Amino acid sequence: MRYRKRKKAAAQVMGMTVVVLAVLATLMVLTCSQVFKVRSVLVVGNRNISKEDIIALSGVREGDNLFSLSDAELKKRLEQNWYIEYIGHEFDYRGTLTLHINERMGMGVVNAFGLYFVVDASGMVLECAGSVYPDTVAGPQITNLVWIDNTRATVGSRLPVRDSAQLQAMQRVLGALDTTNLLGRVASLDLKSLENIKLLTTDGASIVLGDDGSLETKLLIAREVLVVREPLGTVMGATIDVSSGREAHYIPRVLPTVTPVPTATPTLEPSPTPEP
Repeated sequence: MRYRKRKKAAAQVMGMTVVVLAVLATLMVLTCSQVFKVRSVLVVGNRNISKEDIIALSGVREGDNLFSLSDAELKKRLEQNWYIEYIGHEFDYRGTLTLHINERMGMGVVNAFGLYFVVDASGMVLECAGSVYPDTVAGPQITNLVWIDNTRATVGSRLPVRDSAQLQAMQRVLGALDTTNLLGRVASLDLKSLENIKLLTTDGASIVLGDDGSLETKLLIAREVLVVREPLGTVMGATIDVSSGREAHYIPRVLPTVTPVPTATPTLEPSPTPEP
């Protein structure tokens, strides 16, 4: 009986050994196989960063084996650049490795403690531009954010504001500006009051949005006013109030002077002399 048990146990060990060896052999074949060699690399999702720069940052080279690449390692390498968010990768039968990324866009500038920081729509700090305003950002300077006490902006983190509603409103406004093609035409975004959000255009016009509801509609209305008024040269210092979300109330910088209309002063005719 004991002999049979020992024989059975030995057979099980032998079977497991064979399975392990088979798996290792299969992995070795796959590792050495040309089927899983990277022959070309594509990048999907980049806008301003070149494909070549992204591939170089990923560390992937033609001839690399697919099984030597991991999402964790690719994410770590690519996200050294704060403008890049790694999403994933694909590999097809032709040997093409496709890297999927989301390129964060610098959509606004924040001044904190004498330094300018480039942020994306969500408030992620992408870079510190130092004491010189970054003129490469196609978006407004964001003002009147309320900071958490004793905190500083840090590259790679979101802005440390006291009220998260300010960041949410900022994200919605910047997104709507981008959608309506007005992002590059706005110089500043004032978030002092979330019930009375204001923009200042590069032409010097103030746009009153009110709250952050119906933003795209409000901005489209304001854009139509700018299209009509800009050729006339009358937008500098003007106010375009679209807070109603239905129409624009245009207030010029200088209100027209009211000119009094001259009126005739009535004169009394002499009363007729009565006849004797």
